[in-house]
Amino acid sequence: MDRLPLSPEPNNQHLLLRMATSDTFSLALTVALFGSALSTIRPESILWGLGGLLCLYLFVSDCTEKSEVTVLMKNISSFRAYSILTYITVALSGIMVTFGAPFIFNTIVIIPVVTNALIVRPFVFADLYKKNYTRLFGIVDA
Repeated sequence: MDRLPLSPEPNNQHLLLRMATSDTFSLALTVALFGSALSTIRPESILWGLGGLLCLYLFVSDCTEKSEVTVLMKNISSFRAYSILTYITVALSGIMVTFGAPFIFNTIVIIPVVTNALIVRPFVFADLYKKNYTRLFGIVDA
């Protein structure tokens, strides 16, 4: 990172939670926009596809930049596996929604996926970040 890592203090908790949700949110938008563009081919499908490309760029830049989330994913294998499984479930649920799965099936699948991606994963990330701060960055936070 080109900057000092965020301190695990409570005043940085909000930033840590936003970092952990931004990548899954941009992936969900990518899949939804691409699915909308491909499900029915119309003239506005080009706009949906361009929006999907923009969101895909945001997802890739979130995953490749040197941030606290990527440092944690590279150094803690259990968080990496958990993040990859979250990405897969978000992508699959986005495909199911845009290609017309039955409503009850969508509801049963979407509720746990959204709960995991937008509520549980950020708090798991913040907790792991606090526990492994010194080991990851070699800095003792005062």
